[in-house]
Amino acid sequence: MVLGLALLDRAAVMDTVTSKTILEAVQRRAVQRWGDANWRAELARATVEILRQTTDPEATYENRRRQLYRVFEVWSCTLETAIALVAAVGCKFQMSCTKIEIEEF
Repeated sequence: MVLGLALLDRAAVMDTVTSKTILEAVQRRAVQRWGDANWRAELARATVEILRQTTDPEATYENRRRQLYRVFEVWSCTLETAIALVAAVGCKFQMSCTKIEIEEF
């Protein structure tokens, strides 16, 4: 599944997409996947595994847990962390570009 705008509500697509709307979509997907009681811990574990495989071979649950929990308190994180969080819930980012041209007659 492509996260970018796919997991966001239709209304959110019409407005400005923010880090908070993307992280809320990650949270909803994590709750669906792991349940309301366990989603934070399971999401952190899955995210750490992705970080370990991609950008941070030294990442551990112990040294990343607080950072990853805090993401959902402040609704902000680095792009690297956001990409890993999105991947941890089985999604990926997709960038879509548009070009608006006005033709005068």
